[in-house]
Amino acid sequence: MSEKWIWLPDWASDLSLWEDDLVDVNPDGDHMFVSYEKMTSNLDDLYSIEGLASASHVVAWGMGALALLKCADRRPEKQDWTLLSPYADFCSEENNWNQQNLLFIANQTKTSVDPFLNAFTELFEEEFGDWVDEWKASAKKMSPEALGKGLAYLAQNRIEKEISFDGPGKTSVLFGRMDRAIKPSMTQKLKDFLPGASFKERPKAGHWPPMLLF
Repeated sequence: MSEKWIWLPDWASDLSLWEDDLVDVNPDGDHMFVSYEKMTSNLDDLYSIEGLASASHVVAWGMGALALLKCADRRPEKQDWTLLSPYADFCSEENNWNQQNLLFIANQTKTSVDPFLNAFTELFEEEFGDWVDEWKASAKKMSPEALGKGLAYLAQNRIEKEISFDGPGKTSVLFGRMDRAIKPSMTQKLKDFLPGASFKERPKAGHWPPMLLF
């Protein structure tokens, strides 16, 4: 029987954009890419998403990783996790947005999404490469309500205590040295909260999953 893989996206992102590359992590596996809208509808209980509890491996990126960590008490004992560019606190001092301005932006997305998408795009103009137009076009198709809800979640949630796990499932953390959205220091702070997890920095990678995984 093939392994079941579930993929959880970052804010305003669609991991299926890179499906052809990402499934190479396990070519024989059964892969399901959770949409951003579905994830934001279940942020307080990701394991209510059909198939997540029975997955052998969950790959969670950015905001998806934060939400997964927040419901770690429901993790099946044999389930492996791969966390891409995760963090304990999106609004930490190292980041470009604090809680106050992120909540303001979350409210503003109800009437205009473009300003924040443009700011995000400018931040990663060099790193995006050929992906920028595809990512931005996909993000603009998402509902403003879902985008705003995701930003509010990032502003209001953080990891503040140790997350212990006694099962045989492994936790791997991958992050890029060149990541300008989630600085390596933000990910490394998770070491205080994830005993037993393995951390690996990709020297030539930025924020994007294909570079982090391969």
